[in-house]
Amino acid sequence: MTFLKAAIVIVACLALGDVVGVVACTIFDIAPIRGDSAALPYVIWFVLGIFAGLFALAGAVTWASGKEAFASESPETAALATRIFLVGLVVALAIGVIFWRIYWSQGVVGDYYVPDSAPHTIVYLLSALGGMWVGRLVSTPRPKA
Repeated sequence: MTFLKAAIVIVACLALGDVVGVVACTIFDIAPIRGDSAALPYVIWFVLGIFAGLFALAGAVTWASGKEAFASESPETAALATRIFLVGLVVALAIGVIFWRIYWSQGVVGDYYVPDSAPHTIVYLLSALGGMWVGRLVSTPRPKA
């Protein structure tokens, strides 16, 4: 049951981050601020991936544990966060395989939107996993002095 709950939360957070990223990339593409920066879409997807990963981990741990808040620095939370990170890894790999099959292997040329663009999607998914890993490290109990 933990796998299903975690997968639902992770996919929902990634989808919400995708919508925000598409809006942000479109605004910066239209706005005169962007100039000719090729790095700006990567930065947008990287930052959104970190936040999507953090929110996905916190939401999945909270839902799977049955508690009302994310209880950091407890052994149970750390173990659950590790399992949810592994679920996130499986979900990210599955999403990558699905998008490779649908978009990237077919020669679809996407600008800088996720999932059309393979490099931007990979940055988004890896940064989401990085955000989940940081959240997992935060939940690790610290030794008492």
